[in-house]
Amino acid sequence: MLARLFPAICGIALSLVYSSVPEHLFSQASGGSIVGQVRIAPGSEPRSPVLVTLLGRGAVVNTVYTDSEGRFGFNSLPGNLYHIVINDSEYQPFEQDVPVDPTTSSVHVISVFLIPHETKKLDHASNVSGGNASLTDSAQYTSRIPKPARKQFEKGVKSDQKGKTDDAIRSYQKALELAPDFYAARNNLGSDLLGKSDFPGAQQEFEQVIKVNPSDAAAYFNLANLYLLTKRYDQADEWVRGGLSKQPDSAFGHFLQGSLHEQDGKFREAEAAFRRALELDPLMSKAHLALVNLYMHEKRKPEAVTELKSFLKSFPEDPLAPKASEVLRKLETGGTNP
Repeated sequence: MLARLFPAICGIALSLVYSSVPEHLFSQASGGSIVGQVRIAPGSEPRSPVLVTLLGRGAVVNTVYTDSEGRFGFNSLPGNLYHIVINDSEYQPFEQDVPVDPTTSSVHVISVFLIPHETKKLDHASNVSGGNASLTDSAQYTSRIPKPARKQFEKGVKSDQKGKTDDAIRSYQKALELAPDFYAARNNLGSDLLGKSDFPGAQQEFEQVIKVNPSDAAAYFNLANLYLLTKRYDQADEWVRGGLSKQPDSAFGHFLQGSLHEQDGKFREAEAAFRRALELDPLMSKAHLALVNLYMHEKRKPEAVTELKSFLKSFPEDPLAPKASEVLRKLETGGTNP
């Protein structure tokens, strides 16, 4: 049996803010598609829907509003050079050319970063990037959280953004001393502890989040990921099911479900779950790599090659891109043991 080609995917930081993308954005259709995600520099979600306009040959082809996570999409596009335009009063204008050639790639993924006008002050703190992307941002504050606790939370978020995990942990702990029910801080603390392989500590925090906020699907998925990492698969399955019952369109939830199916040897179910994760979130690069591992395990070399090419085309700057390129090269040159 071939060794796995990449690290255990669930051990890599994954976003738990993956959310519902309207089904019609990624429905099967002829032609190409442009899908994207709008972020407010340096990385927060838009506070309200943003209108995205698609131009082709100087004429308006279509317009859509972003969803609650800033995602948008255009389908059934003939081959052409398209122009994405965003003119919103809160942000500086944005324009980007996007060539579409359905014969070479059916989906084109773009990322949009909008810059607020200097006269506008955002009250929505930026999302955490890097480290454990399951961290929560300050949009989940509640008015009953004392200001000193919110300040400690903000310090923790900034430390996470800089990769200073230990400093972030101390800040979240201070926030929780001031406000024990501040579940956003507790979720971030648990995520950082999980990143440091402190499984008991992380488990305690995630369980407390659910006690404080039982509707928080992200905490269910956090616990499922923890149990998966510690090879307690029955418990992981229980928490995945619980999370999907609360958020059935969670890309990360389906990703975890696919990982569990793979562990159980249910490879067709695993493949379907990973594909579903990508339908819900085309920006979920790790789902491509999970499919590569699955195809290699089943000795489905053509599918593995196709998936690697798709990953490298869409995510050339991903940290795992060099490894993916090496594996692809060996597969294409007849190597049998990447």
